[in-house]
Amino acid sequence: MKYQFAAIGAAAFVVAGATATPAMDLTFGTYVSPTSTTFASGSKLLLERLEEQTNGEMTWEAFTGGAMGGPKELLGNAGSGVLDASGVVDIYVKSSLPHSSLMSSMLIVGEDPLAMAAAMTEFQLLNCPECLEDHENNNVFAMGFSATGTYHLICKDEVHTAEQLAGKKVRAVGGMGRAIQEMGGTAVSITTAEMYEAMQRGQMDCATGSAAWLDTYNLKDFSKSIVSDSLGSYFGIIGMAINLDVWNEFSDEHKQIMKANMAQLTADIGYAYEPEGEVAIENLKAAGGSVYEFDQTLKDKVAELRAGEYDIAIQQAKEMGWEEGEERVMKFRELVEKWHGLMEEIGDDKDAYVAALNREVYDKIDL
Repeated sequence: MKYQFAAIGAAAFVVAGATATPAMDLTFGTYVSPTSTTFASGSKLLLERLEEQTNGEMTWEAFTGGAMGGPKELLGNAGSGVLDASGVVDIYVKSSLPHSSLMSSMLIVGEDPLAMAAAMTEFQLLNCPECLEDHENNNVFAMGFSATGTYHLICKDEVHTAEQLAGKKVRAVGGMGRAIQEMGGTAVSITTAEMYEAMQRGQMDCATGSAAWLDTYNLKDFSKSIVSDSLGSYFGIIGMAINLDVWNEFSDEHKQIMKANMAQLTADIGYAYEPEGEVAIENLKAAGGSVYEFDQTLKDKVAELRAGEYDIAIQQAKEMGWEEGEERVMKFRELVEKWHGLMEEIGDDKDAYVAALNREVYDKIDL
């Protein structure tokens, strides 16, 4: 089966006029491997559904593993038409997506990835006109936001105390890099695509990331320890950044089909991460690795950093000249609290999560 992807519309979310859509062969690009959680449990299933639900009027060819661009190129490749659509990690293209990446840089507050993915979706699509303008300026429309699994400290050696972490080179991006520096480590800005080689070559001693990455990025080849304490999560993954011109070729029916699948994409990825992480940890232990907790010094430092993260984001918004920045940060915080409350009701019910995301966000968008 071929997978391919198409382009999405204007910041106002309102597209006039229904037109018949001819059969379309479309392309989708991602830098992650075909076995990664984001693709195998998310994007791949989405593209299959789109083919099926459009009766083959859309076909998709997926380019994985960076075949059509790495994490810093995919947004531009979708916007320029090199690809019809791509997955995008906003924190790697901060200059192009400054408003959403300011929010997603607060990784340490992301204790519940499912709540964070939903809050980010509601924020970007309904509460951040500047985010929509960023998308339009890059000639894409963005939907299907998702998060990684809970972030942990994964290291080549035993590292779980302040003394052990001191001076260690730790892969950490955005606000996580600042947190690692505050915790005594040395932050190294490396994309997930570069982690394996960086650890192999000694350019980093540890990574901050999902436990699932022990398997999906093969960090288990070098790692001997993982810390069970949460360091947050990354919640700025754009599942579908679609070229605007392609989107405007879709019929109203096909636009609705696309929209109707976005909550499922977020849920598929979010609910897959934690079970895969549990398996990866068991695999690490079977290979002789160990699971630790942070010592009290690091536990206290993480709590301190988490408590101050929104204030730092407000200051950063002022420094970048975002006039409504404080208002937007506080709105995002409100949405995070809202979705934490909803997740207490939803729990492990994936269908209920999809229904809530549609009710709270996608049903409010007119295409």
